[in-house]
Amino acid sequence: MGNLNYEISRIFARIADSIEILDGNGFKVNAYRKASRNISSMSISLEEFKNEKELSSIPGVGKDLSKKIMEYRSTGEMAYYEEIKKLVPDKLVELLEIRGVGPKFLRVLVKKFGVTDIESLKKTIDSPDILQIAGMGRKKIEQISRSARIFEAGKKRISLTEAHTLATAIKEETEKIPGVTKVQSAGSLRRMNETVENISIIVAAENKIEVVEQLTSLGFVKEVLKKTENSIQVVTEHGVKTDFLVVEFSCYGSALQNFTGSHSHNVKIREIAATKGFETDSIGIRNKTGYFSSEEKIYESIGLDYIPPEMREDIGEIEAASNGELPRLLETGDLRGDLHVHSTWSDGASTIRQMVDKAASLGYEYVAITDHSPSSRIANGLSTRKLWQKKEEVEKINAEGREIRVLMGSEVDILPDGSLDYPDEILRELDFVVASVHSSFSMKEDEMTERICGALKNPNVDALGHPTGRLIGHREPYQVNMDAVIETAKSYGKALEINSSYRRLDLKDAHARKAVSKGVKIIVSTDSHRIQHMERIIFGVGTARRGWVKKTDVVNTYSLDELLKWLANHDL
Repeated sequence: MGNLNYEISRIFARIADSIEILDGNGFKVNAYRKASRNISSMSISLEEFKNEKELSSIPGVGKDLSKKIMEYRSTGEMAYYEEIKKLVPDKLVELLEIRGVGPKFLRVLVKKFGVTDIESLKKTIDSPDILQIAGMGRKKIEQISRSARIFEAGKKRISLTEAHTLATAIKEETEKIPGVTKVQSAGSLRRMNETVENISIIVAAENKIEVVEQLTSLGFVKEVLKKTENSIQVVTEHGVKTDFLVVEFSCYGSALQNFTGSHSHNVKIREIAATKGFETDSIGIRNKTGYFSSEEKIYESIGLDYIPPEMREDIGEIEAASNGELPRLLETGDLRGDLHVHSTWSDGASTIRQMVDKAASLGYEYVAITDHSPSSRIANGLSTRKLWQKKEEVEKINAEGREIRVLMGSEVDILPDGSLDYPDEILRELDFVVASVHSSFSMKEDEMTERICGALKNPNVDALGHPTGRLIGHREPYQVNMDAVIETAKSYGKALEINSSYRRLDLKDAHARKAVSKGVKIIVSTDSHRIQHMERIIFGVGTARRGWVKKTDVVNTYSLDELLKWLANHDL
C-alpha cells in the first residue's frame, strides 16, 4: 500500500464518479467528493488516527466513511469499492477524463450504445447514430474525437508528478533493504520529462542477489516480469512498469549515467569516451581500471564539464560542456517566493493564511495571492467588491509584522478582444497581476496571438500565465505564435510563466529556452489551489532546467526589495 491519504482520496473520488455514472444519489456523490477533497488536502496522515471515532472528526468523513477507511487501512481493500468496480469498470470511469464526456453523457452512451472503454467510445463517436443524442452536433463530435485521441496517447505514459510520487515511495522502501547504500531514479523521470513511460531505479549494494530477491517481495510489487542476478522488472500496484538495476558502488556512476539517457546524448558521450580508449557495455562506460563510481568522474575523464540530467537531450549541451559554456541552472533553493497561488476567495481549498503559512515554511520572503477575476465564473472569480474585501484580509495579515510579505494579486482573464477582466483603475491597485487565457481556446492563431500580445502591452500586467493553455494528455495548446508572444514580452518587459502544475508545465522547456535566449524574464510558480500544491514547484524548476533557465532569468529569485523594484519599473 502506498500513501494512505492519496489512496483513500483516489478511491473516494472514483466511487463518486461511479455513483454519478449510475445515476445514483446526488447527496452520496457530493459526500464522497467532499471527503476526497478534504483528505487530499490534509497535512496529517490517516495512519495517525487511532480509530473510527477519530477519523469521523475529519470534515466530510462521517461514521460510514470512517469505517471504510479503517477497513482499507487494515486489509488493503474496501468491499464497497470492489463491488462498485464490478458495476462500473475502471476503463469506463477513465473516459470522464476526456473533454466533453461528463457523467450524464457517459450514462447515455452506456445505456444506448453499450460503451465500456475507449475503443467502444471511438466506434460510437464515429457512428452516425451518435446524432440521436439531444444536443449532439458535428462540432461536439469533433471535439470529443480529438480529446479521445489525446487521452489515448496520454494513457501510454504517466505524468511527471505521478511518476515522481511513485518513485519516491519506491526509493524509500528500497533504501530499507539491508545492504543497500544508494538508490536513485534514472531515465526520463530523472531528466524531468513532462511524461514518463516507465520508472528506472539504480541501486548500489554489494549483496546484489539478496537485494534483488528482497525487491520481489516489497509492498509496491504487483507482478514480477523478469529477474536476473542483478536486475528485476516489475509491475507496481499502480500498473507502472519499473526496472531495477543493482550494481556494486564502484559501478554506480557508470550505471546511473547509462540509464539516465537520453539515448542520443549517450550515443555521443560513448563516441567521445571511445576516443579516450574507454569501453561501454550493458552497465555503462568503463576505463582500463574499471567502471566509475560517480557520473562527475565520467564527464571529467572525457574532458567535459558535468552535464545536469535535465539537459541530456543532445540539443547542444555536449558542445557547451566541452567549451565551458554550460549555464548555471536554476535550483529550487534559489526561489524567494511564489507569484501565482489561489485561496478560498475563489476556487482554492486553502485560506490565505494557510497559503501564507505554507509559503513561510518553504522559506519564502513573499507570496502573491492571485485569485480569479469575475469572468472565471466556474472558478468563483471575484467581483470588485469581493476583491477589496480580500485586500483588507491581505493588509491585516501584513500588518501582523511577519517575515513574509503577502502580495495582493489576481489572475486576470484575458478576454477574447485582448482586454482584461478588471478595468485599469483596479489593476493599478494590485501588487501583482498575472494575465491568463481561460476561454475561447479555438480562436485562429493570428487572433489568439493578437489577443495575448494585447494583454502583455497593458502596463498593469506583470506576467503571462500558462502561456499556451495546454493540459498534458487532456487538451492541446491553443494556436498562438509563441515567437511573437516572446518578442512582445521582451519589448514590454513582461515575464512569462512556467506553471508547475503537472497538467500544464507551461511554458514547456523549448519555449522557455527560446524566451530566456531573448532576454525575457520568467516566473516559476505553482498555480496552487491548496497548500500541498506549493510543493509542486520542483516540477516547474525541472522544466526550467530542461529549458536552460538560469537563476538570473527568474523574477521570483529576487529578494522582496528587488522584486518590488522590478514591479515598479519593468513596464516603463
